[in-house]
Formats: sequence, structure tokens, C-alpha cells
Amino acid sequence: MTTVWISPSATSYSCLCETCLEEGRTGGMLFADALMLASVRGEIGADVEAASRRCRAGHEIVLRRGGRPPSSSSHHEGQLQLA
Repeated sequence: MTTVWISPSATSYSCLCETCLEEGRTGGMLFADALMLASVRGEIGADVEAASRRCRAGHEIVLRRGGRPPSSSSHHEGQLQLA
């Protein structure tokens, strides 16, 4: 599951499904192709605090309104890491 934090005033979102990106990476897909496959966009009502959407592959994307959560000092295997 991917959690996306959106600003308090946002009425649309654009994000990437982390599960699709990881499946593309482990499946040998070109990065540009994986990005296109993982792209998720849509609209969200200004009064909606949290919502759940699904990417094209059916993975859950949770949208939460508010500021960014505090940074985690530890990395877990479910998080993407840029190198």
C-alpha cells in the first residue's frame, strides 16, 4: 500500500504507486516504462480528509490530507530508496 500526503487545499493529485515501481524494477522493466505504469492521477474533494484509490494494477493508494509526517530515522523494506 502506498500512502500519499496531499496539501490541505489540493483538489487533485498525481503520484506513483510504489508497488508498481518495485514490480517494474524487479521485473527488469525500463525505468521510464515503470514510471508510466505506476502513474496515478485524479481529483479529490476539498473537504475529504482521507480517501483510498487504486492504481491500474489494483494496488491500494491511500490519500491523506495534511502536512508531511515526520521523517523516519529508519528505513524499512517497504519504502522506496533513491540511490
